Amino acid sequence: MKATVWRPLLALLLMLGLAACSEPKPELPVNTRLGGDFVLMDQNGLMFNAEDLYGKLSLMFFGFTHCPDICPATLARTVGAWKNLSESEREQVNVVFVTFDPVRDTPEHLKEYLKFFDPSVIGLTGSVDDIADMARRYGVVYLQETAEPGAEQEYMFSHSDFVYLLDQQGRVRKLFKSDFNTEELIADVRSLL
Repeated sequence: MKATVWRPLLALLLMLGLAACSEPKPELPVNTRLGGDFVLMDQNGLMFNAEDLYGKLSLMFFGFTHCPDICPATLARTVGAWKNLSESEREQVNVVFVTFDPVRDTPEHLKEYLKFFDPSVIGLTGSVDDIADMARRYGVVYLQETAEPGAEQEYMFSHSDFVYLLDQQGRVRKLFKSDFNTEELIADVRSLL
């Protein structure tokens, strides 16, 4: 084929490629089936509701402090991703840990536990019923199980382990598995800032 035929074809392919690269990434959808109002207590013993999250993005995770593996690993991973944001970006993003073990996870205990990850992490606890209501609204599944005889702890929990990305209005925009890709999470956070 002659060069005169290739040039227009090459130019057309280049323009199509550039057009595809310049298309904006589609906006994260709002999940209308998950989320909603709640009233719990933070690690300082103060009442905390859904509106207290408004104005910032939130990375929210449900678990319990006596969890031997998944909860601390996921919280550490989430805080690590948050710390990869710039300082001005971090100021616009909350990291929130919600316990479903209010008997052991008192506000005082949460405060001490969360210091190991970052003192700015918001810890939430409350009554068994209030936590169950919030978990239901967010689609969190958890089940208290009696530990094996001779185990270090009396009981444990089996539970779902998603990290929720909430927008500035407290709406769920995306769920990440506990072994999420850090770059993907950071990109999605930045797309909402």
